[in-house]
Amino acid sequence: MADKKRLETLIKNMGELPTLPSVFFTVNKMLSDPRTSAVDVGKAVSDDQVIASKILKIANSAFYGLTGRVNTVSHAIAVLGFSSTKNIVLTTSVLSTLNLKTPMKGFSLAAFWKHSAAVGAIARLTAKEIYPQKQEEAFVVGLLHDIGKLILAICAPEDFANCVNFAVNNNCLFLEAENKLLGVNHTDIAAWINDKWKLPADFAVVLTNHHKSIKASGEHAELVAIVKFADVLARGLQLGHACDNSMPILEDDVWDLLKITPQKLDAILATSNEAMQDSMVFVNAD
Repeated sequence: MADKKRLETLIKNMGELPTLPSVFFTVNKMLSDPRTSAVDVGKAVSDDQVIASKILKIANSAFYGLTGRVNTVSHAIAVLGFSSTKNIVLTTSVLSTLNLKTPMKGFSLAAFWKHSAAVGAIARLTAKEIYPQKQEEAFVVGLLHDIGKLILAICAPEDFANCVNFAVNNNCLFLEAENKLLGVNHTDIAAWINDKWKLPADFAVVLTNHHKSIKASGEHAELVAIVKFADVLARGLQLGHACDNSMPILEDDVWDLLKITPQKLDAILATSNEAMQDSMVFVNAD
């Protein structure tokens, strides 16, 4: 459990948390109304050119494998469906908000996003094998599971740099470095983010629990287990960099829950790199 006083002090020193674009909340509300049409959502999304252009870019990318060119936001929403649209709006809102403007010695933002895209892609592949109805959610939570680290890098760059250096020099997880140096870690920061942003429940659980026992995740245990598994595979395949050079240990409960057979593992590994490349459309700047 985090030291609450140290967390409060850290957050106070970090300053003002960036706010999500208003279109995120508008679209979320609209998509909960069964009377909402693709045209309605398209009009709302078009008010934010960053999100509108990202929806079109992703709709026309290899990620969804759509046939034919999508030329308007409303058409993209109609073809992708509300669930995919909601996830694109969520990811784009978060990523456009978390902008690390100043380069940091010893940290590559590009490598961080490559790792994140790999975790999202592998989580999606894993869900396809064992939890097909949750492929979209698995991708999103995998892609964004480590944004607590990025919040720390943006708002407290000196603390972040110290943790990166400690993790690399001591061959330990970034999480261990955070706990040692700060008394709190990126999952604690993620809990704070959720309080401010009111993120979807499954997303919030993965952000805050992906380094905890899956028993603490309740009804979202499968998603947490999938992200844990995807993180380990992405590290093992050396896809990007997660701010350290260490490997988390998967508890037996993860293996018991996911029941990954050698055949399923082979299927996941066979397409991991290609899936990661397709997923980069979410994190690459327009």
